Amino acid sequence: MPITVASAGPPPAPPSSTQAEGEDALPPAIVDAPSGFWLSVELIGPRGAQIDAARALAQPPVVDALPRGGAPPPGELVGRVDTLDQALTWVNANSFAAVSDNGDATAVPGGRLYADHGLFLTALVVTAEVIGGAQPYAWPPAGALPLPPDVDWQPASLAVARAPVFAAPSPSLPPASERYQVVDLDDSLWLLESQDRCEDPGLSSVPPTCLRWARILVRRGERFFGGWVPAAHVIPDSAWVGGPGERRFALLPGHRGHDEVGFVLLEQRGERREGPVGLVQAHAGDTWPAASVEVLGEELVVLIAGQPALTRHISADPLAP
Repeated sequence: MPITVASAGPPPAPPSSTQAEGEDALPPAIVDAPSGFWLSVELIGPRGAQIDAARALAQPPVVDALPRGGAPPPGELVGRVDTLDQALTWVNANSFAAVSDNGDATAVPGGRLYADHGLFLTALVVTAEVIGGAQPYAWPPAGALPLPPDVDWQPASLAVARAPVFAAPSPSLPPASERYQVVDLDDSLWLLESQDRCEDPGLSSVPPTCLRWARILVRRGERFFGGWVPAAHVIPDSAWVGGPGERRFALLPGHRGHDEVGFVLLEQRGERREGPVGLVQAHAGDTWPAASVEVLGEELVVLIAGQPALTRHISADPLAP
């Protein structure tokens, strides 16, 4: 299997067409004082293509620079930026893209890197700049990370201990062997968007069967990677509804068929996650009905299409069901 090759960075860029003949290209700046963040990329594919791809990712405000000695950033060095906002904007801009220019094309991890260079993106890497090279940054949790104004990431958490991450959504859940990455409960996680992927039965009178997917961005240490997981595996922080004691609940969409819809009810008690509860409701139509979870005193009510799908007595007692 090809492996990602770490280096101190790409060689100096070749002379551009605007340079006079015989004029030397400007080499990367040598940085010997801590003042920002190093950006690098981990890829699978030919070494020469990795160098070209890293150079293509060095768009302003990224500065073509090299650390002065010490440990280089992991992967293929792209450059450096001055601020965390600039680093996160770079991650946001390069995590996903459609492989084709079709307006309906799905955003996939590192799509332009595959389309332009034939490479598979495994991670975008952000490390802190220090004297002598790079070191891991002290990242806060996803919900506490300050985001640039133009970055729309919703802090979220995983509903399961571990889940396969796929490069693209599909009408049914693929086998885990086709995964692109794996996300763990301890990883920092953001929800970027949700989409349906549907299988058309070919009958105009029968709505398609659809699986709801979530496009996510994951941070593991200094590495960021993205992909798609079933929406029932991702809980936006904003979806939680507080209950008595340390209990809280969230309702997530699952699947939509020609005569029913499925949701998943999740509960957390303190740090402990309870087993999910599947809820299926009869539904005709090709859109998702309104659904919500409400806590009224010690009564839990799940509403789907305005009708109670589940009513349960709950208590603050940690031993109560």
